[in-house]
Amino acid sequence: MSERIARRGPGGVSRPLSGPWLATVRHARLLLIGTTCATGALAPSRAPAQGFDRWDVAVLLWVTAAAVVLVHLRHVFGTLSNGRPRWWPATFALLTALVYVPAIWFPQAWGISQVFFIGSAAVLFCGPLRVILVTVPVIGTAAGILVDGVGTDRRLLVANVIETVVVFTVLAACLVGVAVLVRAVDQLDRTRSDLAEQAAGRERLRVSRDLHDLLGQSLSAVSLKGDLAAALLASDPRAARSEIEGVATLARDTLQAMRRVTLGEHTVSLRGEAEGATALLCAAGIDTHHHIDLPRLAPDIDDALAWGTREGVTNVLRHSAARTCSIVAGRDDGRVFLEIVNDGAQRRRGAGNGLSGLAERAAALSGTLSAQQHRDGTFRLRIEIPETAG
Repeated sequence: MSERIARRGPGGVSRPLSGPWLATVRHARLLLIGTTCATGALAPSRAPAQGFDRWDVAVLLWVTAAAVVLVHLRHVFGTLSNGRPRWWPATFALLTALVYVPAIWFPQAWGISQVFFIGSAAVLFCGPLRVILVTVPVIGTAAGILVDGVGTDRRLLVANVIETVVVFTVLAACLVGVAVLVRAVDQLDRTRSDLAEQAAGRERLRVSRDLHDLLGQSLSAVSLKGDLAAALLASDPRAARSEIEGVATLARDTLQAMRRVTLGEHTVSLRGEAEGATALLCAAGIDTHHHIDLPRLAPDIDDALAWGTREGVTNVLRHSAARTCSIVAGRDDGRVFLEIVNDGAQRRRGAGNGLSGLAERAAALSGTLSAQQHRDGTFRLRIEIPETAG
């Protein structure tokens, strides 16, 4: 299998065992944490420059800033799976208090922490409420600067307002942009892991289906040759020995075919399967004829019809007391078909795994499968596939 195997992490989330995506997720999250911490350090680091140089005040501001950063990170990481963290209304209210209560005493130094309020509102809310919560802090801060600056130089006041709006916008955009980046990378990582699991599942299904189709006919042939050898042992030991040697050869060939199936290297052909099936059915005493009129057949269609021939003949051997059988393949109104008809069919319930596998093969090529058993004991298996499917 070409895909790396995936495992389930906490909460059932898929994670690859190795590969570049795991490092990318880690790097994106480290970028998020680093950007958030650096932004959180702006407010307490500005306090001494604005006259708040008492050590106890500085410690309180740094502790408050750390709390703001942690609450915001909880909001961001809680929304990575397109949901919201538990108790988010309470934590958002806590973040609002941590941002705006210190601003009562330290309006100039602490005002920059409003970008965390904007960032958390952007990831937690949606619709008009998000627009309001994101724009009001910026507009309110700009309005506050205008009110406080009444009577000062007009040009300086306008410059301060523009600078505040730009700084708030850039910092908030960085916080939200990094959060969106981490979410996108996380979703891509999950998608990649899910695709790897689906590919592994399809590969397991292919191997299971091919082994079923391969072993069904091979084991039926082994059983047939073994019974024939046992019947000939007393009357014709040489012929019995030949049949036993044929069983050993068939077993070795089947073992090699099994290995090729697991490696995805096993190939079959419709004409070869039809000839082999005819010989096997004739050896079982079933009057068999085949007619394959499909030159230049696309590989995918040829493969599907070949497996259909193998499974159909296996069913004839295992589920009927047939005396006659026909295998016909050709073209009909833009579609290729394979039809296997035998008598002596036994009543069965359900389609069985083999026919289900054939139906899947046909459906993968936009084809159909029909299996009909008539009252006279005749069983008709027909596969039709559009010629353009290959």
